[in-house]
Amino acid sequence: MTTLVVGYPPFACARQDRMPTTDATVELRPARRDELPAIRELAGVIWHAHYPGIISVAQIDYMLERGYAIAGLAEFIDRPDRGLLLALAQGEPAGFAAWLVTTRADEAKLDKLYVLQACQRTGIGRALLARVAGDARAAGATTLILNVNKRNTQAIRAYEKHGFTIREAVVNDIGQGYVMDDFVMAKPL
Repeated sequence: MTTLVVGYPPFACARQDRMPTTDATVELRPARRDELPAIRELAGVIWHAHYPGIISVAQIDYMLERGYAIAGLAEFIDRPDRGLLLALAQGEPAGFAAWLVTTRADEAKLDKLYVLQACQRTGIGRALLARVAGDARAAGATTLILNVNKRNTQAIRAYEKHGFTIREAVVNDIGQGYVMDDFVMAKPL
């Protein structure tokens, strides 16, 4: 896989703990094993900024622990039927996406797509989504699906803008008394 460089508005993106910078590119590339702790940390920052009010802080912590263990993230690396992409802005992690082919060979799932709030609306999410779609297509998928919380209206609107439609509503028990109350959205590739 090659590195992709995309342009984005220079004022919009910086690590949340730093002042905005003026670098005008972001690097998109497959994540390395040594970067998994940074991706885990990035997920925590993004989830704690975005999900309060959608789900409880206790559920956020539970889902982060469950979905972002290093061993679990490593399952997305170096396999032809899945991938983990990292977006770097000014050399710092700004977002990431993970995908996998489902039990249906013609279908892939966008499992994770997150961008720092300071980097949203800059083209990083769009670039990650396009790269996932291309990688999933190369793996034989003709449909890309994802789950999104029914109350996450910002994400639902963004996915609709990129051609996804709601396929069904699901409620999945994830343990400890928590559920994922989601829409499954789909897009032809």
